[in-house]
Amino acid sequence: MQLELLTGILLLLVVVFLVMLIVNALLLGVALGFTKGQNRELSSTFVTALGMAIVSLIPIIGCIIAWWLIKTRHGLGWGGAIVTWIILVIIEVIVLLIIYLLFPAMFLGLLGLFIPTLP
Repeated sequence: MQLELLTGILLLLVVVFLVMLIVNALLLGVALGFTKGQNRELSSTFVTALGMAIVSLIPIIGCIIAWWLIKTRHGLGWGGAIVTWIILVIIEVIVLLIIYLLFPAMFLGLLGLFIPTLP
């Protein structure tokens, strides 16, 4: 029973990670449009988003590596890469707020996973 529950939770985490990665890749393509970046197709932005997700686990230097990934993969300078990253963060926050306003019960349900219930 516990193994099945653990497998289900792990599968759910993988699916959520992949969905978030695809959304991040789509939004990166939008952000690159503002800074005139090249290679805005989904496959290229997906690889960049995956690299950014991996290096985001490294404190401080991970952010600089993410900027370098944007710079080298999408034909931008350092300033363009940083501006693209900032625009990406702003767009992600706006999308998250829109999702929260449309589906507030979803966030309350997720909050319920972390708050223990009394018998």
